[in-house]
Amino acid sequence: MGNKISEKPNMKGTVLAGFFWRFMEKGGTAVVEFIVQTILARCFLSPQDFSTVGLISIFINISNICIQAGFNTALIQKKDADDDDCSSVFFLSLGLSVIFYIALFFCAPLIASFYGNAQLVFILRVQALTLITGAFSTVPTAILTKAMDFKKIFYRTVGATICSAVVGLAMAFAGFGLWTIVGQNLAVNIVGAIFIWFSVKWRPKLVFSKEKIKSLFGFGGKILGSNLINTLYANIVPIFMEKFYQGSGTLGYYNKARTIPEKLTDNINGTISTVIFPSLSSIQNDKQRVKELTRRFIVTSSFVMFAMMAGLIATAKPLVLLWLTEKWAFSIPMLQLVCITYAFIPINSANLQAISAMGRSDIYMKLEIIKDTIGIVLLGSAFAASHFLKLGGKGIILVLATQAFISLISVVANAVPNKKLLDYSLGEQLKDILPSLILAVTMGVFTWCFTLLNLPNWLTLIIQVVFGVVYYFGIAYLLKFECLSYLISTVKEIINKRKKK
Repeated sequence: MGNKISEKPNMKGTVLAGFFWRFMEKGGTAVVEFIVQTILARCFLSPQDFSTVGLISIFINISNICIQAGFNTALIQKKDADDDDCSSVFFLSLGLSVIFYIALFFCAPLIASFYGNAQLVFILRVQALTLITGAFSTVPTAILTKAMDFKKIFYRTVGATICSAVVGLAMAFAGFGLWTIVGQNLAVNIVGAIFIWFSVKWRPKLVFSKEKIKSLFGFGGKILGSNLINTLYANIVPIFMEKFYQGSGTLGYYNKARTIPEKLTDNINGTISTVIFPSLSSIQNDKQRVKELTRRFIVTSSFVMFAMMAGLIATAKPLVLLWLTEKWAFSIPMLQLVCITYAFIPINSANLQAISAMGRSDIYMKLEIIKDTIGIVLLGSAFAASHFLKLGGKGIILVLATQAFISLISVVANAVPNKKLLDYSLGEQLKDILPSLILAVTMGVFTWCFTLLNLPNWLTLIIQVVFGVVYYFGIAYLLKFECLSYLISTVKEIINKRKKK
């Protein structure tokens, strides 16, 4: 079903290898983190603990975007990047990391005062050290990504995650409370920086070229603007959630609700965004091939992602109650709404990466400004409405429903420029994803019906999962979905290549 999407063998082989190692990296870290976070949530930490540390992470993430300044992306996109480019970016990133750490150090009391939580001061000052350790990873990661050597990145990420898991569990059993998460974050950054540093032969030269920085910033500056706007927008809900519903642990419930969909999406979208950009950048002068590869990512990722998110929506109740116990029940409706938002992220990512790879970071930034302006207005209205209606903590449901609606607007906005750039219109994209969307919705509805039988949660979940998988892939097989055939052939190809090695 759907139009055939062609690919040249040499590109497919390179992309498949990248996908395999990137998916293994994301999957491996997700499994380890999921196990550790489940133990912490069930046995050691409260929703309020996760709210506190989650809030700190927002400011760290925003600072990291500013430190990278789009230079890592610019290094990947620039075809003739040399040692002078890499060394200049390295020293700039390191200098910016120190500046931003100092800024957060002195701003910590103001942030703590705004949220009425004195704990934030020391926690923010300690966790902000990850800014400096992370600066050592920027250029080596860009070098490996440009070379599509995701195998080394896999060993680095999984190794660091396992080490941080050991640190986290040891601290939890020793009674460190919420400092357990801080210790984990420090460990994964420090160990990860050491691993990646010894994964590349490159070492910085004592060179700092303003001309190189200026050249890279021509592209990277727009990426910086886009990423900063996008990160600020993505964190508007958590930032105001903690302020509006202070002390209720709502941010903790929200962070847990998005754990599974976020990890699943990160597996798909993180793999796509990392592999697709260098792939598309290398063929940016061949518009037809860029279109073919972009279509392949969109069709395949939507087939997988729609199934995952629809399945999570249907199984949310028995899943949360078994996974986190009754004390986290408020996360159930949050999880269902978050899944709608996350379902469309890979499609948005593929479109944006195509725009970026074609060298049009200006369009990328304009899109982020337009989308996020609309999003801020709508989310602000949702927060105001929940306050006016005196919904209390339940007002977050209205906010998350609004966020899901905004994700649909983003699909349209991100697709529009590729009509001109790639001759890949919104209508074509909707035609490509509609069969998978319809199949996923029907699967989700039928699967949800099993919750009406009032069976034990564990039995309900097992029945739902088995039925959902059989129904989704069975119908896709009977209707001859081309993306399913592609997935099967791709998996076989990867397995055969692994066996030969």
